[in-house]
Amino acid sequence: MIVLTPIVAAKLVFDATSYTGSEPVNEPWVQSSMEFVTWNGEKWTGWVRSEGFELRPQNEGRWSQHSNSMLAFMDWEGAPWQVRIDGDSFLLAHHGDWQGHTERAMAIHYRDWQGRNQLRTLAQLKR
Repeated sequence: MIVLTPIVAAKLVFDATSYTGSEPVNEPWVQSSMEFVTWNGEKWTGWVRSEGFELRPQNEGRWSQHSNSMLAFMDWEGAPWQVRIDGDSFLLAHHGDWQGHTERAMAIHYRDWQGRNQLRTLAQLKR
């Protein structure tokens, strides 16, 4: 019990000091994945393996875990985006319109399951 007390105390202090409302928080123990909301409001967990995304649904009765070259998510303003891996960065298409304007980014700015703004880089999502 004495060994666990400092660990629990450190986590509580981190939780109390790291959440800043709408500011993104990168929690070190979950940086190898992201819990995000898709366009249809479903909650998924995603990470990068090789050159694609591995996706696991929260609702496993309706959806199944799978690999995909793209990931669809809601950004900080609630707008729908699709993202692909492009070398050492991400390529993003608003509303999944890959024929229109695309953007290159070093991080995905998304809303997590609780509606908080989060960000993840490619390096953080690789397993």
